[in-house]
Amino acid sequence: MTQAFDVEALIKLRLQTRAISDVLRAQAADYLSTLTPLLRPQALFGEYLQGAPRGSGRETQHHFRELKELYDRVASASPFQLVSELEVPLSLVSTTPELFPVEYDIVLAQSGQTVRITSPTRWVVGFNSFDLAGFRKVVRDPNRSSAELYRFVVHYLVLFQCLSKAAGLSRLLEGLRFPVTYERLKDFGDLPFCVINSPLTASLPDESVIRNSTQIAGTSSFEELVGRDNILGMNDEIRERLLRTIEGL
Repeated sequence: MTQAFDVEALIKLRLQTRAISDVLRAQAADYLSTLTPLLRPQALFGEYLQGAPRGSGRETQHHFRELKELYDRVASASPFQLVSELEVPLSLVSTTPELFPVEYDIVLAQSGQTVRITSPTRWVVGFNSFDLAGFRKVVRDPNRSSAELYRFVVHYLVLFQCLSKAAGLSRLLEGLRFPVTYERLKDFGDLPFCVINSPLTASLPDESVIRNSTQIAGTSSFEELVGRDNILGMNDEIRERLLRTIEGL
């Protein structure tokens, strides 16, 4: 988006963005809820999970070993710097997945102002009771509780392992046009997050619009925008795939 927005146009586009985002998020959450049985940590980690039956076999040993190697690499490094080892058996407070908006920072070229941007069409998958904003707050707190930080790190790593190992689930979500990607986010070091993307792409207006909007609102945050033009410009992956299939026949 390169055109300039007046206040009324920006307000209208924000209203459209929120309405579209609500529909997409509800759809993504419904798909995720339906597919939640495929994310069972007990099936992946067996006896290494608190309350699970013993004697789960070599496969669960392999999965736990991978989780431990990932934890040892991620948790000991900045910004977590945890000295505690991965506890066995794993104690999970929650295993119900929830969606949290993707957030990132940009620096405006002219003013040098840092603005926190929220995506209305992309979401980080986490277990409920372990929201992303709360995780970020704990990471940034100089007086943080190591035990609380440990719980956040473990829950997000367990979810990453469960989702990344469920190849069929990823293919299903991609077929439903809500593909999963695995990304690193600023403030969280090398910890991999699972991100669900919608079939619609949001974008940012010119920096002048962001600057004026944040100054008027008295905040340092802004949301990507999406409207009618974005909907009309959506790609149909199945259509494109079929067209490629018959090319040259």
